[in-house]
Amino acid sequence: MSLAQQRGSFKEKYPSTIRLRPIYSEGRYIRSLAVLKGLSLKKITDILGVSRTSIHCVIYGKRRSARIESEIAKILGKSDWNDVVLEARSEIQKKPVEVIVREMKQKYDAKMKAVKSDMAGHIAEGVKRMSGNKTRRGV
Repeated sequence: MSLAQQRGSFKEKYPSTIRLRPIYSEGRYIRSLAVLKGLSLKKITDILGVSRTSIHCVIYGKRRSARIESEIAKILGKSDWNDVVLEARSEIQKKPVEVIVREMKQKYDAKMKAVKSDMAGHIAEGVKRMSGNKTRRGV
């Protein structure tokens, strides 16, 4: 199997490698969505076969579990966990999802730019230090 085919299969298996983590207020919204669907934490634990604590921690963003996140998304009628968190974030912040996604992208781009700049500075400093060492080897 070629490298391109391997990458394609990875993307098909894991379409979104970044999973959003809800904050407490978003977790409360997610839980209220479940209650509106007639599901308590007890019913969700019966469906998934995990402890109530595990589900609670995932909903409120304290722990991560891809399986629990995807199952909760299916229960709530969403395609994936990110849709659930984005809807909750949109409702909590009273902003459209598109605005929230744009803001998240801008923050990410700014952070990556700062990291690249910082790395370039460290590399330049290392090269400067290395060029200052004019030792002769083997003599």
